[in-house]
Amino acid sequence: MEKKSSWSEDDVIGQLKSDQNGKCYLCERLQITDFQVEHHRSRKNHPDLTFDWSNLFWCCSYCNGRKSSSFDNLLKPTENNIEDLIHQSLDFPNAKAIFSATDIASDGIEETTTFLEKIFNGASNIRTIREQQFYDYAVSKITNFQGLILSWLNAPNENITKAIVEELDIKSEFLGFKYWIIKSNDKLLKTFGKHITWHKR
Repeated sequence: MEKKSSWSEDDVIGQLKSDQNGKCYLCERLQITDFQVEHHRSRKNHPDLTFDWSNLFWCCSYCNGRKSSSFDNLLKPTENNIEDLIHQSLDFPNAKAIFSATDIASDGIEETTTFLEKIFNGASNIRTIREQQFYDYAVSKITNFQGLILSWLNAPNENITKAIVEELDIKSEFLGFKYWIIKSNDKLLKTFGKHITWHKR
């Protein structure tokens, strides 16, 4: 794309939406109207990257507001298979999302896990209303996927298989969590592993 004098023009926004399937690059939620153009490395700390195409991402206002200029060393999804580097799961009894490095942690991995914990679990022990609504929405989507998985494990059939494959489509939300659910079971991985291609560069 040719260099623009503005990073917020409609053609830039439209291309970012297409490239990222309309999903926030940080939380993986679909965004219809509540979206912003996010600078992976902030304009405050990296003004030289303000118009750099590789630094622009489709993002929701919830994540963008929490990231601000405080998290400039996050893993970039266009350069890292984040789902392979960070294990993602839900701790239902404690109502928390868990993120942990799968190998030796780097500064980028540690900062990314810290940020993901912030947007899913809140910045304090008590979530704000907005943070709780975000968490509840994520839980509802992931729980629905887990329900499909349990149904398939108990009695696999074509309809459930098709529904699971649709949930693994690149346009679906919260693929990182779904990836680790599939990867946790050899039978699931053997059947559905071929549909997990979205996390590869």
